[in-house]
Order: sequence, then C-alpha cells, then structure tokens
Amino acid sequence: MTTNPTLHFTREQSEIELERRFRAMADHAPVLLWMAGSDGLCTFFNQRWLEFTGKPLERELGSGWAAGVHPEDFQHCMTLYLESFVARVPFSMEYRLLRADGEYRWVYDQGAPRFEPDGSFAGFIGSCTDITEQRLARDALGKLNLELEDRVRERTAIAREREVLLREVHHRVKNDLQLISSVLSMQARRLVDAASAEALAECQSRVQTIALIHEYMYQSENLARLPLSRNVRGLAANLLRAGGAPGSSIGLELFVEEDITLPVDRAIPCGLILNELLTNALKHAFPEGRRGIVRVTLRREAPEMLLLGVADDGVGLAEDHDDNVNGSLGFRLVRAFAEQLGATVRVSRDDGTNVEVLFRPEG
Repeated sequence: MTTNPTLHFTREQSEIELERRFRAMADHAPVLLWMAGSDGLCTFFNQRWLEFTGKPLERELGSGWAAGVHPEDFQHCMTLYLESFVARVPFSMEYRLLRADGEYRWVYDQGAPRFEPDGSFAGFIGSCTDITEQRLARDALGKLNLELEDRVRERTAIAREREVLLREVHHRVKNDLQLISSVLSMQARRLVDAASAEALAECQSRVQTIALIHEYMYQSENLARLPLSRNVRGLAANLLRAGGAPGSSIGLELFVEEDITLPVDRAIPCGLILNELLTNALKHAFPEGRRGIVRVTLRREAPEMLLLGVADDGVGLAEDHDDNVNGSLGFRLVRAFAEQLGATVRVSRDDGTNVEVLFRPEG
C-alpha cells in the first residue's frame, strides 16, 4: 500500500494551521491561559500570561510557573492541582500570583481535563482571571461583617446585663413595696378609728397592686412590655382573695382576650384602675352578705383601642353619686389614672354598676 504524500502533507499543514489559529486566539484572549500534559507539567502559556508574570515562556513551562505563587497559597494550590490531575476532574481555586511589577494579585484559576479522540487522558487546560479588586472587596466586607458581629455580640452582652439589672430593679422595687405594705398593715391594726384603718387598708391594696405588677415584670420574658392578659387575671384573683369577706358568695367572671401587652408606663395605671374598680365593687356592691357576680373584661376595640371593664350585679350606685366631683376616692383615682392613659371612662348604672375604660395601648 502506497502512502499519498500529498494527503499526508495536507494533514500536516492542517495541524500546523490549527495550531497557529489556536495560539493566535489564545494570545488575544482577555484571560491568562495555560495547558498541561498528562504528567501535570505545563506545556503552554498564552501571551497574556507571559505579559502578566513578565517571564519568558521557558521559565514558566513545566512547573516553573509555580514559583510565582504566593508562599502562603503554595501548598493549597499544589495540593488541589495535583489531586485534580490524579482524579481527572475539573477544579477551581483562588491564589495570589506574582505580577511583573512585583505585586501579588489574586487570580481565579479554573482547570478542566482534556481527552484525545480515542478517550485517553491528554492533560488539562485552564484559565486565570485577575479578581484582586473583587477579592479585596469581599475580604473588606468579611472584615466588616466580623466587626459588626463583634459589635452585635458586645451590644447583646450589654443588653443582657441591662436586662439582668432591670429585672433586679423590678425585684427590689417589689420587695420595697411589700415592705411598705407590711408597714401600712401594722399601722392600720394599731388604729382605733375605723375610717382611718380602712383608708390605710385601701392604700395597702394599691401598694400591693403596684408590687404585683413589678413582680410580673420580673417574671416576664419581655421587660419592655407587660403581658396584660395574663396579669389582669392574676390581679383580679388576688384582689378578690384580699377583698372578699370570709365565706363570701361573690363570684368572679373573667372575659379576657389573649396576647394583649402594654408598655410598663401604661401597665401600672391600668393595673391601678383595675384595683380601684374591683375594690369598689367588692366593698360597696354587695352589702350584708349579698350574693353576686363581678365581671372583669379586657378586649380589643376597633380601631386600635383596648377596653378594660369591671361590672357587677350588685345594688348599684346611689342616685346622687357623682364620680367626677363628689364621688369616692376610688372613682376620683380612676379618673386620674384614666387621664394618664388618655382614656375615656363610661359608667352605667343599669342592673348594678358597669365601668368601662377605653384607651389606646400605645401612648
């Protein structure tokens, strides 16, 4: 069989032409290109790479290019490079490469395995892109994030310290108020005048209510807001136990919506209003052991209003009772606390007494 020299020459020319075109395209590519054989040694670098490193092709071929890798990145770069060659899988990595002007620049290197037409492994081909600006920006952002995290941790620690301190303040205020309550109770027992003793007892009840609110704040998960729904139940039950006569047949009904909260500065006057209204009902609505029901209501009223009410089915208010001027101290205090809340007070005398206080949850 004779060989066709013309055909052989044409194939050789084609391969040379393909090689020429490849190098021309590679040299004009906007990225740094490289090629390595199956042994992992580099066999080609484009003109862009040589301009970047400032070294002649002879010094870069083989493993010469690795001399330009930053010492801190060298081990990681070589390990990933060789492991990928052994496994014949694509890789990508970032490392610093020495530029011709002596500055290390961050490059993003991507490599992929090459295979011959018969499927045999031929080596790798890859490209590097200068990502220094992106890397510096990312590092700066990472540093900023770390600083922000440190500040958040610091402020969280400060907030926790403040929370512990605030809880301790509520606890101590509660203890101090309980001490005042005890002193008032002792003083009331020493008084002979029934009216004076009763006045001290009412003062003691108000002090106990404030102390109980501070106790709720001490136990609350959120020190900025008081869970009013839960605490209205507790205050009402506590006042009924304290204000009901032994063997009393006065019942308590609660109609309280869940998840109603108030800031502390509004929770205290709200609690004191409940104290006065419930105390008045227990004291005046059921004379001479009369049976009856006291109903405490807390609910949302549209738009963005809350209603706190105390109603009883007792004897009702006297016809000449004027809670604005000549009424009891309790009613005058209700008006004063309601004014603190910017609230509207509604009084109904049908079938007992019903007092409703309508106010906004936020000041």
